[in-house]
Amino acid sequence: MEAGIPIQVLLPLVIAAMMLGVGMSLRISDFTALLGMPHAAGIGLATLFVVFPGLAFLVAGAFSLTAELSIGLVLLAASPSASTSTLFTYLARGDAALSLTLTAVSKLLPVVTIPLYVSIAARLFADTDTALTLGFADISERVVQMVLLPTLIGMALQHFAPAFTDRARPYVIRIAVTALVLLIAALVYRERQKLPDMLLAAGPAALTLCLLGMACAYALALAANLRQQQTTAIVIETGMQSGGTAIAIAAGLLAAPAMAVPAAVYSLIMYLVTAVFVHLRRATLSRAAA
Repeated sequence: MEAGIPIQVLLPLVIAAMMLGVGMSLRISDFTALLGMPHAAGIGLATLFVVFPGLAFLVAGAFSLTAELSIGLVLLAASPSASTSTLFTYLARGDAALSLTLTAVSKLLPVVTIPLYVSIAARLFADTDTALTLGFADISERVVQMVLLPTLIGMALQHFAPAFTDRARPYVIRIAVTALVLLIAALVYRERQKLPDMLLAAGPAALTLCLLGMACAYALALAANLRQQQTTAIVIETGMQSGGTAIAIAAGLLAAPAMAVPAAVYSLIMYLVTAVFVHLRRATLSRAAA
């Protein structure tokens, strides 16, 4: 499983377009408000980097996956949240500012979490020690190019030209979503010969991890008495992981393409599960407003 040109070139551009659209909906006041809700950010980060990786260990053991698939599943869970999570949070009418902050922070923490969790998984599932280092500069560059810079541009447009931005935002988001759907379709077509075997090998475990992760995030957020918008953001952030990052690490840095299979399968599953969640969330809000 290789990243290929679609992931390396087209996906970053699509993500940047999405984040531009998201940024066009945000204002500076959205971020200053975060200073008054550190509790929500703490719950979100704990769910992303403690609860979710822990669930990956449990799921890998429960499904008796091979060593490569088990380590790959843990690698996925320790990776950053997907940059598209903020867009889905926006579509679900969740707290987009909280989602954006969690996404940005999640690009930095894997410098520690990936080596830690992958090494533990290697000892537990393969009885070997896997050393892994991930440069801060590489992650920072991806954050700036794909998340932070487009978002800041969108916020600047909202601040200096609000009337134009409000008219243009729906078109930007629709174009970005359409491009994402086409890109996913192209990836599925490219891997159509391998897809059945990948689904059979890692699909059940990936689906279980996605559903358990989102369910636990929802339960923890409710137990913490968070607002529904914050709960929505945390649930989506937890369920959507950066499969591209996990694939690049597995196939590139670790030179173990088999470890990339869970990330590839999960990347397909998470969009379907999250889309259902977004639909249910919007339907609930529509009924409440009626």
